[in-house]
Amino acid sequence: MNLRIQIIILLIFLIAGMVTVFLSNRIMRKYALPYLSSYFYFIVFLYIFSVYSIVGSSVINHILVNNNTELNTIQSAKAILIALGIPFFILSLYMFLRLCHELFNKKISDLFTVLYFMLFAASFLGYALLNMNIGGFETVNFLMDSNQLIWIFTGLLAGIFGYSLVYIISKVRDIKDVNQRKAYYWFAAWYLTFMIIVTGSLQLTKLNPLFGLLFIAFLTAFHLIPVMFINLYLQRYYVRSVSTMEFTEKMTDLMNTYNISKRESEIIELICKGMSNQEISDSLFISLQTVKDHIHRIFNKTGVKNRVQLTNLLS
Repeated sequence: MNLRIQIIILLIFLIAGMVTVFLSNRIMRKYALPYLSSYFYFIVFLYIFSVYSIVGSSVINHILVNNNTELNTIQSAKAILIALGIPFFILSLYMFLRLCHELFNKKISDLFTVLYFMLFAASFLGYALLNMNIGGFETVNFLMDSNQLIWIFTGLLAGIFGYSLVYIISKVRDIKDVNQRKAYYWFAAWYLTFMIIVTGSLQLTKLNPLFGLLFIAFLTAFHLIPVMFINLYLQRYYVRSVSTMEFTEKMTDLMNTYNISKRESEIIELICKGMSNQEISDSLFISLQTVKDHIHRIFNKTGVKNRVQLTNLLS
């Protein structure tokens, strides 16, 4: 493929990655959900790693090759750029682990966090000390070749994502909300695809450099679709929590503004508690058809189209 075309494609991926970071930041600020913060930082750290290490090492390789630089110096420069980006990669994996726990209102233990970062810090520093003698690029000695490093990277990615996705699938069965359960299954399936394609394309770069473009594409731009999906899901189903006092005040305002009757206000309150039409019918000792008629009139008076919009009027 022509170099100019490769550069254009790469720029498209990088711009898509920047858009993803921007959108995920907006969603995080809009909705008060802890996992959105972890997801945002996962995307940011992975993007920094991709640009700094993967793209940066490719650019420096092209520049040095055109300047007829010695092969050992080129390999050393690329290795140093990748090594400097590894902490961001480690951080991104941790944020994904945290995200998967926060989806179920769980927290990663402090002990695990300490051990996680201590292990990777010791491995990173140990490898750096064993491979390098201070004095210049030409003094770098590699204990592992690029193929071995690719396998280590693949193993890390597969291990962390594999564990996280198994964790989601094992916990999602306890969620009662059907829409939320479907969304979590979709999220798990999407990132299973991410793991397979990223690790597969990384292995195939040994056969054809064009797979490197696919690798970069998925590291940077792949997250745009799940971010957009999360935004649409939250717009439709997210319900803001309010205190009892706030709810009472807002209900009074709603009744005065839209001429809501006392019976209709009772139904609205039960809707906000997540009750189905049948549950409302049983609770108020009225027929199911009467409940449906009341809800239809409430929607007409308030101008909303569904229960979520109605609930958000009181949040």
